[in-house]
Amino acid sequence: MVGLAIGMLALLAIYQVYTVSESQKRTIIGGSDAQQSASYALYLLVRGLSSAGNGIASAAWDASNRAALDGCAMLRPIPVLIAEGAKASDPDAVTVLFGGSGSLSTPVPLAGDATIASLGAAEPYRVAVPAGFSAGDVVVAVQGADCTVSTIDPGGTAVSESGLATLTHTPISGAVGVGYHVGTAVLVNLGPAASLGRIRYSVDVASRSLRTQQQLPTTDPVNPVVGDIVNLKAQYGLDTDGDGSVDTWQSASGNVWSAATLPTQPLATLRQVQAARIAIVARSAQYERDPVTPGPLLLLDGTISIALTADQQRYRYRVLETMVPLRNAIWNAS
Repeated sequence: MVGLAIGMLALLAIYQVYTVSESQKRTIIGGSDAQQSASYALYLLVRGLSSAGNGIASAAWDASNRAALDGCAMLRPIPVLIAEGAKASDPDAVTVLFGGSGSLSTPVPLAGDATIASLGAAEPYRVAVPAGFSAGDVVVAVQGADCTVSTIDPGGTAVSESGLATLTHTPISGAVGVGYHVGTAVLVNLGPAASLGRIRYSVDVASRSLRTQQQLPTTDPVNPVVGDIVNLKAQYGLDTDGDGSVDTWQSASGNVWSAATLPTQPLATLRQVQAARIAIVARSAQYERDPVTPGPLLLLDGTISIALTADQQRYRYRVLETMVPLRNAIWNAS
């Protein structure tokens, strides 16, 4: 009986040690998983931001053609567009734009009228500058508030004796049932479809995941890519005095910098954007018995403070931040 009692006590002690050890193991693994998730999510965002503005020259959007191009907001030379969450605990969304055109997406006037009857059906475009257009390129016709995205068909480029290029194309999105006319419409070549991207990064709070969505040349379904992500915050780095360095960090709010109003701003405003900084918040999957993160979470030099509820405090968080200079936007601005 004495030996049995001693054995049961020893077993109980071993079980207690095992329980504590296993709990600590889950906590450590959960924190490590959150760190890895935050690191990978940050890597994806940095890679996207590093490509932002490639092949999209703001120098091509000068005063002579701005009226035509402003009708198509997707083509404005905004390498990064931030949509701010309603409050600090609501994630922002970041959209990056880049192209692959050898002509830096310079608008070319149409040399003949063309009607877009419907998606998949349209008259050919004619332009006086045949160079730079190839089969498989994504082109956009813009006229006032109308714009139509098309792909040039295989073997769809032909040059006449007069030097005009006829481009047979297939409309895939945008305005239909409209006519594009000489003198008012322009054609913008965004380059091969594989080199073109308008990608939106967002966080699904319900599933706690970072998502991506390709929006050009077509809008694809939302694609979850990284789990355990609960928040994303971003700010613009502005050069307000033209000295080539970031003077201030600006959230995507107000009458100028919100996602709704920035696409309507003049080039002088767009060219102030020299960098972007982002913060990723990942959360461990392990729910702790006691509060382990009292909060608040401070992001981006403390300019954003996220309070945690009593339930949220029982998880461990990892916050990773970085700043990305928009090199392509700077190079293409002159």
